Amino acid sequence: MRFLAVFLTSLVTLSAALPARADWLRLRGTHTELLTDAGEKEGRRALNRLEQIRAIMPSSGEDSGRELRVVLFNSEKEFREYAPGETTAGLYQSGLEHDYIVTYAGGELPRVVTHEFVHFLLHQTPAPLPRWFEEGTAELYSNAQINTKRVRIGKELEAHMNLLLARPWLTAAQMTAERLAVPEKEQDVEQAENMFYAESWALVHMLNLAPNYRDQMPRFVMLLATGTEGSEAFRTAFGRDFARALADVPGYLKKIRSVKLDIPPPMPFSAAQAERVSAVDADLLRADVALRRGLGEKARSLFDQAAREHPDSAAAQAGLGMLAMTQNRPGDARRYLEKAIQLDDKDATILFEYALLERDAGAGNDRVRELLEKVVGLNPNFGEAQLLLGVRATDDRSYDRAVAYLHDAARLLPRQSYVWHALAYAQQKLGHYPEALDAAQRAVRTASTDEQEHAAEALRDALRDQVSGKVAR
Repeated sequence: MRFLAVFLTSLVTLSAALPARADWLRLRGTHTELLTDAGEKEGRRALNRLEQIRAIMPSSGEDSGRELRVVLFNSEKEFREYAPGETTAGLYQSGLEHDYIVTYAGGELPRVVTHEFVHFLLHQTPAPLPRWFEEGTAELYSNAQINTKRVRIGKELEAHMNLLLARPWLTAAQMTAERLAVPEKEQDVEQAENMFYAESWALVHMLNLAPNYRDQMPRFVMLLATGTEGSEAFRTAFGRDFARALADVPGYLKKIRSVKLDIPPPMPFSAAQAERVSAVDADLLRADVALRRGLGEKARSLFDQAAREHPDSAAAQAGLGMLAMTQNRPGDARRYLEKAIQLDDKDATILFEYALLERDAGAGNDRVRELLEKVVGLNPNFGEAQLLLGVRATDDRSYDRAVAYLHDAARLLPRQSYVWHALAYAQQKLGHYPEALDAAQRAVRTASTDEQEHAAEALRDALRDQVSGKVAR
């Protein structure tokens, strides 16, 4: 049974600030790297869960090759140093070369890591999805029961059920808004967010498993995948509006049940032997997470320690360079990144950041292109580098080369309107009007700002005229 037809991220003293170093291990799965200080058993438990979910989640058959890094802390206390809020159990965040899941070990690990992993998978889809749909789908699969004999989804989530029975429900308008509108009191915001998760889970449960909804679910997903606006897609697929369906959920919950999926259970996953992570790499891992989370002081402390203890670490120098870039200190950034490249000229992320620095400093096209080509030579799945190479090729009027780069960029960054816009423009210049129109329509569907939307619509309309022959070719 396929529910997603097309798949559719200054401290007082350093010694007092840093946690005691524990042994960190690295395990590898399918496009997944898991790093943990919680021990090999716990690491394998988490990685096996991800591989199981990857196996049972429907896909379009295309693999973007997007890499995922999972950071599994043994200590909830240390995890809280990186996570927002006191109740957050895990988080998902996109990055340049790979996306991140950060969580901690414990009884809820399988459910938490599954929820965040589903977010990672959904972010590979070509069009943005309604928030209620993403969160509800992540919750639906979060407690999937998978063994060698069967796969079941939809087991009741007690915390959600208790909340739904005890509190007033959010309205359809609140559920479908881009931002959840609630009173400003912190307690009210937290309660509303909890209710949002609960209602999203219950609604997605019904849409996937209720007899009078489940047969229409594939069409709804297909409409979303092709960029149809959420409310229109809902009404077209289910023959009723969102508010009416939401009103059906309380009655559905009275007879809620899990179902066995008509798919073969995934084979148990056996990761390669765990690799021990050095102390400096463990510090750099923490620093990188802090940098991605916008925790500048924590990142600086960790990068500084790594650079002092291991002055020959390219990653430590690069980390200080990237931190300097976020703080608008280009001179420091250049000094650190150049030293990092002297130590290791085979790191794609370091070279990419240096290419950006060179571009912003006014370096010539040939110099920037040389650096970016090294990046994609090291990592062909570096979407931002493919994009910039495509834009540079377009500027040089090398449109065939531009389209090749931009096709790869669109595969890797399918939700970025500016990628589709750049591809459509290059295809238009080649006279490939139908292909350009398709890309322009995707640019419209993925627009996240008014400026992006207006620019994409203008290009789309011009291409419609060219396709229909209204403009001389």
